Amino acid sequence: MGLRNSNEGYGSLTKLFHWLIVILFAAQYLGGNIMVAIGFNSSFAGIETNTYYNWHKSLGLVALIVAIARIINRQMGQLPPWAPTLSTLEQKLIHRVEQVFYAAMLIMPITGWLYVMYGHYGVNLFGFWEMPRPLPRNDTLRDVFKWAHIGAGWVLLAAMAFHIGLVLRHQVFKKDGLLKRMM
Repeated sequence: MGLRNSNEGYGSLTKLFHWLIVILFAAQYLGGNIMVAIGFNSSFAGIETNTYYNWHKSLGLVALIVAIARIINRQMGQLPPWAPTLSTLEQKLIHRVEQVFYAAMLIMPITGWLYVMYGHYGVNLFGFWEMPRPLPRNDTLRDVFKWAHIGAGWVLLAAMAFHIGLVLRHQVFKKDGLLKRMM
């Protein structure tokens, strides 16, 4: 397996970016749900709400950087041929879901950043650096980007459910080794 995609399969860079995004989005969903569930001025597992919020914001910016690198990697290479066990309908659905994933990788962190900047909440990057707040406080735009962020999260969750379901269907029921392509 080479660094780049080829006719033989996905390259190690594509696989690395895929699994990094999986880990980052899983951490974001977990942390985001914890921080919303416990509310302000509270804690869970000995961690204060503000810490969850700052880690959520920090990891969101890391996810944006990884997403940009992933998109550049995708544009610079080719995709391997479709797995022969995928139907034409599955190929079309996968293509659309992939478009949702790439959009979400950009929309989620950008709307989250705009939400906190217009709300003047700020970002304390991993507890080490308070990012400047270049945007003026604007409660209307804050709310627009908050709901765009939340809505995009639900769309992403639906796309992930489809993606995971399709992979499990092929792995468990068809037993065609589809998962090996990304391992």
